[in-house]
Amino acid sequence: MQILTAFARHGAPTAKVRDWAGRWWTHWGAIDLQPMGRRVIVAAPGWLNPVMDASEIEVTGPDEGKIALAGGFANHGEAVRRKRGRNGAVTEVWLGGSCFLPERQIVHELERRYGNKAGADRKQARPKRRRQERKR
Repeated sequence: MQILTAFARHGAPTAKVRDWAGRWWTHWGAIDLQPMGRRVIVAAPGWLNPVMDASEIEVTGPDEGKIALAGGFANHGEAVRRKRGRNGAVTEVWLGGSCFLPERQIVHELERRYGNKAGADRKQARPKRRRQERKR
């Protein structure tokens, strides 16, 4: 509901910001870039109200912008940029000094660094039920 209210307040995205939409990750969590009106809202998908106190990006070029509105400890006034790969697709989003990546890259890095421990632990943590217990 809050997202619809934010769209009502800001309006439909302009052509200049429309292609900034997407979900981006760090090791600490995700953000959703949601174009609304002439700005891009930095929503927090894990929150009950993802747009509450959301930062806003003012887009100044095809892959550049600045944080025009931010909370007290956020990056107000800092640069925003998108980095593109050889095929033209966006591969990184930088908000101030924080680099956000696609989910698959974060998963790959975590698995490379820590292995697939989470999946292995999950399988071992579930005790097998004996046939006698199942009959009850």
